[in-house]
This record gives sequence, C-alpha cells and structure tokens, in this order.
Amino acid sequence: MRVLTLLSLLCLIAAGYCQSHDLAVGQATYGDVIIYRVNEYKYGFPLVVRTSILEYPEPGQHNFAYIRAIYIKDHYNDGNGGYPTISAGGVGQRFVKIKLKSQRSHGFNFTVTIYGRY
Repeated sequence: MRVLTLLSLLCLIAAGYCQSHDLAVGQATYGDVIIYRVNEYKYGFPLVVRTSILEYPEPGQHNFAYIRAIYIKDHYNDGNGGYPTISAGGVGQRFVKIKLKSQRSHGFNFTVTIYGRY
C-alpha cells in the first residue's frame, strides 16, 4: 500500500513539472493562412507579475480576414510560464485582444499564431 501511495505521489509531482499553459481556440483547416505571428517574451522580476496585451490588427490597421484559429504556445514547460486569455474578439471576428500574464516572480515566453481566411 505504501508503494502505491508513493508511486501516485511521484506521478502527481512529475505531472506538475511538465505543464505548459498553451491555448488553442478554433481549428485551422485547408485554405487558412497565417495572418499574424509574434513571439512575446518578458523577463521575470522578484515579486512582480508581468503582463502584456496584444491586439490584432494593430491600432491604425485594417484586417479583411475572418479569424479561424488562435494558437498560443507557452515555451515554459516546467509550469512556471504565463497564462493567456482572450479578452475581446476571437474566432469568427476580424479582431482579437489577447492578454498574457506571468506568474509572480516569473516571466513568460509565448508564440501567438492567428490563422484566418479572406
């Protein structure tokens, strides 16, 4: 019984260290093209939560494509990465506003890819 409990605890700890905070909304299909891609990176500072807000299209520009999929890849796989959220727009719209937030005392490293169709 002790071996089973110890093994379960080790599996739980290992799963906690192998987590990334990816976000995938929608699905890119044949005919969809990448309309926006950016790497967003910020260093961590002690006791500080870092945030970044991405907008597509950027202010002053126009977008004629409908968004079909949004993929946000967290490059920190140890569970210390940030959290992405979509605060406005998104799939089926022509705009999106994405908020990236780090954990306290950590930074983040995301790749944001938006697929669309004209």
